[in-house]
This record gives sequence, structure tokens and C-alpha cells, in this order.
Amino acid sequence: MKTFALMLIVCLLSALSGCALLFPTRAGESLAHFPEMAPEPGQPAPELEVRRLDGNKTTLADLVGDRPIVLQLGSHSCPVFRYRRFDIFRLQRDYADRVDFVVVYTTEAHPVGTVSPYRDREWLSFPNWITNTRVPQPETLDERIAQAQWSSSEMNRSDLILVDELDNATWKTYGAAPSPAFVIDTAGLIVLTQPWIEPRGIREILDQLLGDRNQP
Repeated sequence: MKTFALMLIVCLLSALSGCALLFPTRAGESLAHFPEMAPEPGQPAPELEVRRLDGNKTTLADLVGDRPIVLQLGSHSCPVFRYRRFDIFRLQRDYADRVDFVVVYTTEAHPVGTVSPYRDREWLSFPNWITNTRVPQPETLDERIAQAQWSSSEMNRSDLILVDELDNATWKTYGAAPSPAFVIDTAGLIVLTQPWIEPRGIREILDQLLGDRNQP
């Protein structure tokens, strides 16, 4: 109830103040680089330079198989990544036996005490201020892995959680955005690219890939 009330306040104040939408769908001015950097539909999915939560390396070849993959990149300090998880939960419920859901935990979008990768200064977003979400930028790979574990537990996620290397190689290869999403088919090709994760678009493309005629 408390979370709902906070979110209602955020939405109302955002509307009244003319702020950008809490849940954007387009790249926007701050992500003007995304269309040039991110892989496009029809292209092979770029390699992942990531670790599992046990610290072991894994690759895209380890993940691509007989089911499509919904690949999300993000961090706990990104409000869109946090709040759109509820729609992702519904997708997981509806496609659990036919689709793999993978998260790559990346650089913090709104870290406290350090510069945001999307600004030349520290940037505490309005939703984070309202909800008192304060997340530091990990300085080591072990710290990032621990933060990914903490975030996954906080949000009760059941995805396969992977962690970007500290040089943020996967984040850069996949467009350097706070909360992008991709759908990868069983041949390892990108079939959907989203600068901001948008579950309705993901559902539509999954229905096409799986041949569903009636959406849940």
C-alpha cells in the first residue's frame, strides 16, 4: 500500500510538473546514441561479456537454444528497470515454459556519490528521491555481483541474472542505455530492440515467434 501511494504521488507530480514520463518508450534526447550503438532486428545478437552470480564467465552460446530469449539490461537505481518488473512478471507467468528471461546487471544509472553515466554530474532521479532509493556505484566486480544479488532479492526476480564486466562491455555493445530490452530468437538473431523496456511490445513479438493467436 505504501509503495502504491508513493507511485501515485510520483505520477501526479510528474504530470503536474511536466517532467518526462516515468515509463518512457522512446530513446529521447539523453539516449540519442542508442540507435547507432544498439544491435538492430535481423542482426546476430552481439556476444555477452558477463558473469554468473557465482563469478564464472558465460557466453551467448551458452544461452541460445530452442527457446527465444527476452534479454534485459539494467540496474537497481533505474526506476524504469524497477517498476516495469511487474509487467515482466506477467510475461514470465504466461511464457514460462516457452521463453527464457535473462537480465544483465549493468552500471548504475543513478548512483549516489558518483557521476551518472547519462550526465556529467551526480543525478538522483525524481522517483529515487521520492522512494528514498540510494544505490552506490560498485567499484569492483565482486561488489557489482553482490549488488545484483541484492537487487534480485529485493525485487523477488526469478530471471537468470548475469552481471556485466566492470568495463561495461556488454552495456556498451547493446546500446549503453539505462533499461533496454531485446528479444533474441532461437537462431541467435535480434528480433526486437527497445531503448526502454516495454513489455507490451515484447508480448507482441513473442506471440509472433511462438505462433500464438490469442494473447493471454
